[in-house]
Amino acid sequence: MVESFEVSNGNVFGDLLSKKEKKKQYKVGLYTGGYFEYWRMYPKTLENFVRSDMEVVYKNLKRFLSSNVEVIWPGIISTIDEAEKAGKLFEEEKIDMVIYIAATYNPDYMSIQTLHHVKDIPLVVFVRQQHKDINFDSNYEQTLRNSGLISTAQLTGAFKKMGWYDNFEVVIGADYDEEPYKRIKKYFNAVCTYYSLKGLNIGVIGHVFRGMYDFEYDKTKVRGSLGPSIIDIQVDHFLNVWKKVTDKETDDFMKEVKGKYKYYAFQNVTEDDLFRSCKFTIALRKIIERYRLDALCFLGQHYTEAKTGTTAYLASSILASERKYMVTSEGDVIGLIMMCIMNKLTGTTPLFGEWGEFGEKENAIMIMMHGFADPNLAKDSSRVRFTSSPENWGYVGKGFSVEFTAKPGIVTVGHFINDKEIGWRMLISRGEALDVKRSIPCRETTLILKTETPVKEFIKKLLRTGFSHHAIICYGDLTEELGYIADLMRIKKDYI
Repeated sequence: MVESFEVSNGNVFGDLLSKKEKKKQYKVGLYTGGYFEYWRMYPKTLENFVRSDMEVVYKNLKRFLSSNVEVIWPGIISTIDEAEKAGKLFEEEKIDMVIYIAATYNPDYMSIQTLHHVKDIPLVVFVRQQHKDINFDSNYEQTLRNSGLISTAQLTGAFKKMGWYDNFEVVIGADYDEEPYKRIKKYFNAVCTYYSLKGLNIGVIGHVFRGMYDFEYDKTKVRGSLGPSIIDIQVDHFLNVWKKVTDKETDDFMKEVKGKYKYYAFQNVTEDDLFRSCKFTIALRKIIERYRLDALCFLGQHYTEAKTGTTAYLASSILASERKYMVTSEGDVIGLIMMCIMNKLTGTTPLFGEWGEFGEKENAIMIMMHGFADPNLAKDSSRVRFTSSPENWGYVGKGFSVEFTAKPGIVTVGHFINDKEIGWRMLISRGEALDVKRSIPCRETTLILKTETPVKEFIKKLLRTGFSHHAIICYGDLTEELGYIADLMRIKKDYI
């Protein structure tokens, strides 16, 4: 008998997908437009020139896009029949993005004939030339070879009149220049990440911590604008799994943990503390796997800590180091979605923290990470300590926490807020994690974030724009990609 996941003891549920299919290969449709009228005017050379130019573009796209991307190229489109055939091909292949290139002047009715088959698919307009600079010795045939800007402007003007493509990316450069292909790859990565959000299952054990109205959420609005499905996991579901974890399972896992983390210092953590944390970790992983979750948000304070007698921070740190399942605490589902975005873009686990004290001399803010993080984000293993927890919300013993100050490097900060007047807004900020002489001995993971603007001005703008007290931080500059994703979501971007 098929039952709801809330009551079933089996592994097949009527309200959860039995098997989540991961998309293994993405597809990009490449539109390259010419004009049949020009072929007859320059019958011996022009079409061959254009074909050789587009071969260069095609090969560069294949080189710069990842190996799991198939570029669907129907060839040079210079007649309405070819345009219709290309549109049907793109539709049949279920492409994920279109790249539009006018190789010569290409009448807008041709490209529209193709695009109307896939007009809800993200679009890149690539304004390209065979060379970077104006050729003052050019003849008319060669100007036709580089005349794509004419029809590109014509097409985008038609978009405005037709109400098509209110968001599309424009990339400009020479055929052989690497920069435009790098920008196309960034946009495509953002598109793939945006698509992936619609298939994410986020589990929630508990609720938003009382007093944190800033990231209270409406599941319907999350699904409608940001993408993921939110699945409420009852604490009894978790406790039933937790109680069935045997001592042998826990002992065996403890040996694995000690071996994996033998290079890190354990301080003020007893065998009993570690045992309880290991048991929690096993149960949490089983919950994730049982309910086909991609990410999990839990409430520790007076909830899982009081129910199990331990903290979740060993579990969260181990999952963070594996970089597959994202985890947050305090009920911050919205921050968890940003973590999933950054994880999809980089393959790493972002840091989950909150704004702390500021320093005028350093022009920086200390970010506090809630006692868990990927230990690999420390400058080196000597900086990492596994310690007792600095806060006690109902656990037995001394708890468990991870202490280190994160390594230096360029970082991106992000989060969301659901604005009463505007709707969803995305925080996007770039900064620098400073190199500190030693880890801050506060039994917490920390990061010293140097802001690009004066720190007091940064804080003013952060508060006036009303973003959450939490901050999701990832190494690398993801500001462009996050901006693309906000556009695809059709939400406002706030750069701070």
